[in-house]
Amino acid sequence: MNILILCAQGGVAGSTYSISYLAKGLAEKGHQVFLGLKENTFLDSLVENSAVHRIYMPFKGKLDKKTRAIITKLIDEKNIQVINAQSSNDRYVGPIINLLRKNKILVVQTRRQHPKQMLGANKFFQNIFNNFFSDYLVTVSHELKKIFISRGIKAEKIKVIHNGTPTEQYIQNKRLSQQLKQNLGYTDDDVVIGCVARYKNQPQLVKALKYLPKEWKVLYVGLDEKSYRERFPDEPDILDVPQQVKCTGIIENKAEVIQYYTLMNVNILPSTMDGFGLALVESMAMGTPVVATNYAGIKDVVQHEENGLLYENENYEDLARQIEKAVLNTQLREKMIQVGYEAAFKKFSIQNTINNYESFFEEIIEARKSKKDLKIME
Repeated sequence: MNILILCAQGGVAGSTYSISYLAKGLAEKGHQVFLGLKENTFLDSLVENSAVHRIYMPFKGKLDKKTRAIITKLIDEKNIQVINAQSSNDRYVGPIINLLRKNKILVVQTRRQHPKQMLGANKFFQNIFNNFFSDYLVTVSHELKKIFISRGIKAEKIKVIHNGTPTEQYIQNKRLSQQLKQNLGYTDDDVVIGCVARYKNQPQLVKALKYLPKEWKVLYVGLDEKSYRERFPDEPDILDVPQQVKCTGIIENKAEVIQYYTLMNVNILPSTMDGFGLALVESMAMGTPVVATNYAGIKDVVQHEENGLLYENENYEDLARQIEKAVLNTQLREKMIQVGYEAAFKKFSIQNTINNYESFFEEIIEARKSKKDLKIME
């Protein structure tokens, strides 16, 4: 297949890793994969020295003329069969190009986050766009699919393909782990509450900490104090809690990020925006129990008291109870670690994700050749 994946963003984020895994995985299976992206982004560095063909595009807006010209030329020269748009600005480009083409290109959006609520005319035109100008949507969870259906998107246009991660990267590096522990001043006896995320809903964790033992430690990976205050100016300060708090800021080295999980007794994902929650899978793979918001696509990943724990959104005492349970209930903790391993290495492996995208793309291409309207039934 000849596939064009578009990503107008590409900064340090879980979604950026997911896009790089997908592009490289499809290319390694022998497909011609072209990745439209901005030059010198984090995504650019992730696919360097791979079989993916990088095509630099300006992405200066939803209707950017130069970007459309680059894509149109690529379609004609490389016989592109599918355009897979991965972020906000680039999901409009394919349909606009198709308006002017006799031979239409299949356009598939991948949606990873809880969509913004739209009202009135905005909702009407957004639904027209999604239902009639995009061929299909891929959502990263069944819960996210339900949300899009509730917003007016036709169910038969939505395919669920879970995110996945490369299982080979989850190896404990004892030397690096020990070095990180020493740098932070932690001991083997410390209880560390971790949160591996850049911008989620960290204030919920901040508000829950007053219900937890003050001798426990708190570690934010991917966030620094200044960024927190700029992002959440009206929320309690990240340091205004009984516990010792440390923040690493953004870490671009994935191997280092993964070792931080080994320092944590529990990893928290307070989020109402995630369509999936890749950090949860990473944490499970490294044997660290997870606590996450009982919300949207997170429920596809975490089954309460099986491979993790869920708390009710904005219920800070409930969040604290679940954290205590993950740390102190030894029997439940061991069960969640074991079931979490199985989920990370079997259900949510990147190979499953790549195979599912490959099968889906092949299916819709064949349906287009046969002039059939493929309706997704799941």
